[in-house]
Amino acid sequence: QGSGPILLDEVECSGNELSLDQCKKSDWGQQNCDHIEDAGASCDPFTGPPVRLVDGESTKEGRVEVFLNGQWGSICDDGWTDRDAAVVCRQLGFSGTAKARAMAYFGEGHGPIHLDNVECSGTEHSLGQCVRPDTGIHSCWHSEDAGVICDYVEEKA
Repeated sequence: QGSGPILLDEVECSGNELSLDQCKKSDWGQQNCDHIEDAGASCDPFTGPPVRLVDGESTKEGRVEVFLNGQWGSICDDGWTDRDAAVVCRQLGFSGTAKARAMAYFGEGHGPIHLDNVECSGTEHSLGQCVRPDTGIHSCWHSEDAGVICDYVEEKA
């Protein structure tokens, strides 16, 4: 239990906010709590940057974006494999087969290209555990943005 003033109450976040201030909440300082209700968080240092899928037809697919240096950015598809896709899907909570997609399959991103030459063995729990040289240094264009399809099911003819 903490001590002192309780500043926030009724906080509801979707998980995509950049700060608690962007979440739905009561006005600062307006609360009906006791310190027995204090909230906490635990951060795993090995999870690495947050990951999301953008511009897919469902929540199971899309262009892979990572949150680094205060902004969302894409990943270059140089060396992008199904092993890398499997790690992204696992980090997002999917357990089925993962398929890598290259050449901006889900459209070109905007903003920075954060990662290039991602090298996952496929067993990691998050992209942050993969060996990757020189974050932010690359020779890519958004036409090379990497994507994934999680829980991939191969269509039979």
